[in-house]
Amino acid sequence: MASSVLRGLALLWLRVGLTNALSMRESDPTLQQHEADTSIEPTNQAEHDRTEQRTAYNRQRDVEDAGEFERNRQIYHTAGQLLSGSQSMRHSRHILQFIMSHPHAPVLPHGGCLYLPNDKVWASFYTHVEHPVPTLFGEMIANSYYPGCNETSVSGLRIPTSCGPDSMRGSRGCFNVTSLGSSTGVEVFETHGHLGLPDKWAYHITHATHRHVQRSTAGSTWGSKCGHELPKVPKAQWLEIPTRYVVCRKSDDADTITEEHVREQNRWANEAFEGNSPWKRMDFDGDHPPSADMQIRFALVNITIVTDPECAKVGFSNTRLIHKYNQNAADFFTVVIITDDRSGVLGQTEFPHELAEDDPEHMVVVSSVGFRGWASRHNGDMMYDEGDTVVHEAGHGFGLYHTFEGSCSGGNGDFVDDTVAESLPHYDCVRDSSCGGSGNDPVHNFMDYSPDTCMVGFTEGQKRRAWCELQNHRATLYQKSLKTW
Repeated sequence: MASSVLRGLALLWLRVGLTNALSMRESDPTLQQHEADTSIEPTNQAEHDRTEQRTAYNRQRDVEDAGEFERNRQIYHTAGQLLSGSQSMRHSRHILQFIMSHPHAPVLPHGGCLYLPNDKVWASFYTHVEHPVPTLFGEMIANSYYPGCNETSVSGLRIPTSCGPDSMRGSRGCFNVTSLGSSTGVEVFETHGHLGLPDKWAYHITHATHRHVQRSTAGSTWGSKCGHELPKVPKAQWLEIPTRYVVCRKSDDADTITEEHVREQNRWANEAFEGNSPWKRMDFDGDHPPSADMQIRFALVNITIVTDPECAKVGFSNTRLIHKYNQNAADFFTVVIITDDRSGVLGQTEFPHELAEDDPEHMVVVSSVGFRGWASRHNGDMMYDEGDTVVHEAGHGFGLYHTFEGSCSGGNGDFVDDTVAESLPHYDCVRDSSCGGSGNDPVHNFMDYSPDTCMVGFTEGQKRRAWCELQNHRATLYQKSLKTW
């Protein structure tokens, strides 16, 4: 199919942004809009022909010829230059720059069409896939690059059916695709829906159960009693949180996460919450980034390792499978590790103010891929080897939003006044000012998506919010944990 035909690709308006908590259904993703719950809006995914047997494609780590390696990097650079001409494509450009330096980056043949979503579509994506595994962006690029601008991608994914001029069929209706131009044999398109999502993310978006209580739009704090005015934390007090870990493994001999590994992860989380995470100074750094002592400690009270193949595989998509491991939820801070994940998610967690104290959904759920030391033990991606995924998700469990919450809209954002607003998350440790003159993006903050070596600490405002959320929305746990010097 020629480029001119593919160019006929336009958007069913996504009426959602970062300020809506979207929920998912287990039902058929091809629901018509009038059949769906009007309070939710699943991401508009292009309806690909996803064959079981995919085309094997080369990755940069497989390239031995220096000339071929340089030609591939030039294709990425050219695509990045075309993306840089559009303000609505900042995040796709960031992801392209991130993945081109990664060994999982696919080798892209000369002469092709690359389809990437705009920032509004990415905002919708992050409401569904809360904390994606970044290596899967390589698969996304392979799924989205069509050599010769024909109908089959580098990975063997077949392009969806067109539903009219300049439109492509998606799960929620037709969406636009607009050419951003071409240069040296590459044409780049802006898509107003998701084209080429990796299999794991597509599965999660389709199958994830109704997760969040929708954030209230009536109040400025989305149902939380903690707004921008946050009380100081008493210096003579701290919270010693009774914490339990549950490891879901697929078989009795699957010992990728042991009790020793859990203890080490818990030690690391305590170091992070004390404000003592190591700092690797970047060339753009001045003073030490904010790194407050949160006056919160995790008191490890129980480790349970269970053989539960369903929990180990689809615990992210169906959190009800984990409820049986989170009895007496009001009394404990529960961390569940998924060891055979099908969803491509690093972690997900509910906010305290969205649930009743005893709701079993009060738990931090993380993938073993982001658990401390897993990558170094299993030749994995070292970006998330330190264990900061648990720290990040624990932040959510204490009511902290992402630093990119609300983007640059100037709205309520993360309800913390001492974090700089940023448009969308970062996967590289880079200097950026995505919201203009408000300052540099907080890439060193635990509530961004930066690599573990980049993350350093929380701010004083985040500390105050965490204490406020626990006191007001998890009062039982707060009272059990409160200590005085």
